[in-house]
Amino acid sequence: MNDIAIVIPAYEPDDALVVLIERLRVGFDKFIVVDDGSKTADETFRRVEKMPGVTLLRHDVNRGKGAALKTAFSKVLADFPDVVGVVTVDADGQHLPEDVAKVAEATRANPGRYTLGVRAFSGNVPLRSRFGNAWSRYFFFLLTGVMVYDTQTGLRGMPRDLLPELIAMPGDRYEYEMRMLVAAARKKLKPVQIQIQTVYLNDNKASHFNPIRDSIRTQATLLHAAFTTPRAK
Repeated sequence: MNDIAIVIPAYEPDDALVVLIERLRVGFDKFIVVDDGSKTADETFRRVEKMPGVTLLRHDVNRGKGAALKTAFSKVLADFPDVVGVVTVDADGQHLPEDVAKVAEATRANPGRYTLGVRAFSGNVPLRSRFGNAWSRYFFFLLTGVMVYDTQTGLRGMPRDLLPELIAMPGDRYEYEMRMLVAAARKKLKPVQIQIQTVYLNDNKASHFNPIRDSIRTQATLLHAAFTTPRAK
């Protein structure tokens, strides 16, 4: 797909990032990888930078996932006029190429709406992930009236027209993705939800999500955004 850009925020990635891009290159030819202030992944990023179709952007210090996404979105608007939408993919290799392709197709087919790759959370799922998502799902529904089956998914599609709004949206870390969903709910824009496979590698040890600190930040953001974001009339 030459009109969809794959956006990958990365902090201290390992070889899984290289493997991920190689697998995705079968269906995509534009990749924007953001090194969010990594200190120990120079060799990985050297390999990534040499890969065809990859644009590597760097933060001097770790600024957070939200900031990395905004950096990539700004690059798309500035330098990729033929891109109609982006799909964000986590760097740890837990999103399957076939699921990324499904989210990309739905993004192209649904201008003006977010597309989410939602996990079923069945089978061998780490307890912190199963509990955290269940809590967020129902808390989000209670506050917004919109049922999002996987509020924490990193596999998301966004049409180009929404990128300026996303760049201006507050939040630099994991809470940014929650704020994105609240803003859409307040505008009565229900996301397109595509079921994807639930994949966890090594009990999700590669994730940089802190289950206590980042959950508190995310839920606080949900509460604040739910009461301060204007509703659509």
